[in-house]
Parts: sequence; C-alpha cells; structure tokens
Amino acid sequence: MTENYENYAYMQHVFQETRILKKPTYGIVSGYHQLPYVLLGESQHRPDRTLEIRGQINVSPRWVWHPDYPGIKYEEMFGKENVEAALIGRVFGFLAFRGKPVNFESEYIKVNEKEVRTEQLIESVLDELERKEDLKTGVVHTPDVRFFPVSIERFIASIVSEELGL
Repeated sequence: MTENYENYAYMQHVFQETRILKKPTYGIVSGYHQLPYVLLGESQHRPDRTLEIRGQINVSPRWVWHPDYPGIKYEEMFGKENVEAALIGRVFGFLAFRGKPVNFESEYIKVNEKEVRTEQLIESVLDELERKEDLKTGVVHTPDVRFFPVSIERFIASIVSEELGL
C-alpha cells in the first residue's frame, strides 16, 4: 500500500513539474485531427544527453479526459457500451541502455537520444518551430522521461482546461 502511494505521489510530482513550453495557438477540442508534440527530458543515464520524443495525439470530438477525476472509471465516463472487456489498458515505455543511443520510430511516435543537454535542445526545438511558423505543435519538458505519458497527460489537460474553461 505504501509503495502504491509513493508511486502515486511521484506521478503527481511529474505531472506538476512538467513544463508546457509551447501550446498550439488554435482550438483542438472540436473536430477530428492530429495534435503534434515534442517532449524533451534528460536522459536517465547520461545527464549530457536528452531524450526527444516527437509524436502526435489523434483527437476526436467526443474525446475529453481531465485528470481532476482520478476516482472515476472509464465505464462511468464513456458508458458501458464503449468499454471493450478484453482491453484493460495500455502502457508505453522506452528503456534506454547505458552508452547506447536510443532510436525508436513508428507512424505516430519517434524517440531519439540526442547528444546535447536538455536546455540547449529545448532552445533549438523552439527556434526550429518558430522558423517553420508552426502553430500547432506543442513543446513539453518532462522532469522524468521514464514517465513521459504523465507529462503528455499534463499537456493535454492544460489545453482542454483552457479550451473548456475548466
């Protein structure tokens, strides 16, 4: 029980310490579209390296999930008819091995370990997006890349809260 509470407390810490450095400049709640993001965080084994995760979130008009409701069940939020009994949950994680660069790519996510300090890469990514006049890509800094989904949740929650006035 204590271990679960410590894990929950640490997840709260990651959520609260996540910095949203750039948000999209137009609405994301209505309509079907993709929300791209760049998430950056210090490599776990080499503080002189940064893990860069570039991905996109598929958004649909019915999709609204806010972290202020930790006790609510999926079934209560979306209705029993929308629950697939065989699907309990999905967890995504990426392991980095000491001394070996990390590269992972799929249609929706790319993970790369860069040989540059985090603050330098943050500045570089923000400059890149500004040069491209990119108004839709978010930039997020996570305090712990092992729990990057928590930081992505923080990013989404900040946008949804702002858009819906929560």
